[in-house]
Amino acid sequence: MKWRMVRNSDNENNMAMNYRMKSARVLRGWTQRQLGEQVGLKEIDVSRLETGRVAPDRGMKEKIAAVLGKPAFELFLS
Repeated sequence: MKWRMVRNSDNENNMAMNYRMKSARVLRGWTQRQLGEQVGLKEIDVSRLETGRVAPDRGMKEKIAAVLGKPAFELFLS
């Protein structure tokens, strides 16, 4: 997986994305570990995504959106 480190100027946009992703996960009743297992990530990587420390590449965005049953643009629009 390709990670993009998040710059401070990106934080505001990423906070909304992180909240949408976490909300979709919680609504499914999944832990970070369970989401990670579905998309091939470690639990710590899901945590880093949800806290905005890293941003996913396009392929991972698509994979996360698919397993959460949401369109990628809905979860990751910035």
